[in-house]
Amino acid sequence: MKKLFFLLLFLLSFSVMAQELKTEFKGKLMLEADSFVGIDEFNNLYYISDNVLYKKTDKKVFSYSNPKLGSIHKVNIQNPFKIILFYADFNAAMLVDNNLNELSEVLNFTKETKFNNVSFVTGSSQNNIWLYADDNKLHLYDYKRNTELLQTLALTFYNPQFKPIDLVSSFKNVWVLADIGVFEFNEYGVFIRGYSLKDTSRIFPFQKGFIYETNGELYYNDLTQVIPLEFNYEGASETIYINSSKIYVYNGKEVYEFQIKS
Repeated sequence: MKKLFFLLLFLLSFSVMAQELKTEFKGKLMLEADSFVGIDEFNNLYYISDNVLYKKTDKKVFSYSNPKLGSIHKVNIQNPFKIILFYADFNAAMLVDNNLNELSEVLNFTKETKFNNVSFVTGSSQNNIWLYADDNKLHLYDYKRNTELLQTLALTFYNPQFKPIDLVSSFKNVWVLADIGVFEFNEYGVFIRGYSLKDTSRIFPFQKGFIYETNGELYYNDLTQVIPLEFNYEGASETIYINSSKIYVYNGKEVYEFQIKS
């Protein structure tokens, strides 16, 4: 019975391909940085140099650093008014506002929760963030009250071979990516569905579903079909960031911008 459950779960692979989405090259900009984070909906640029997070607007450059927490592992800018910096080496996170002023105290997950190893952190609504921890569960955490609001079942309940490699979210849903597929949960931690995906390295929330990258190609899963993205870019892609209907590619020296055409 359990084997049948796992089989049915991963039948949602959507092998049927629809007509591809087009993209249009819009321009590029030079960027000298250790890493490119992304560009938000207000066209502000975020990047990291020498372990400092920078936000560049058309008028000013803001910066934030917290060297006592070690290296910045990942930055989440999906909500530019609640930016999340994750410091994996110290099992901690910090939230900053749109001017990179601190919104929270240091979130020391070892001290404030029972999670000795948090692997991924992503955004949620209100004062909440999603965590994936060493108990193999997702946890919705209120960072202002230092309180866990809910937790999911262990992800191995849905598939024993599922080993997460990334966690992304919209304000409603959250997706966990593994080398064999994707699990989707709603804002209440309820499992919605699973998708069978092979060799997928990145995933981005987009409209009703998500865009994913497989072997250098981009596809949009709208929950009913898989739609290829025509993406005329050749060269290295150190970082890809997708925001709204725009795709940004950083090659270590330049950021290329593409518009997704509906």
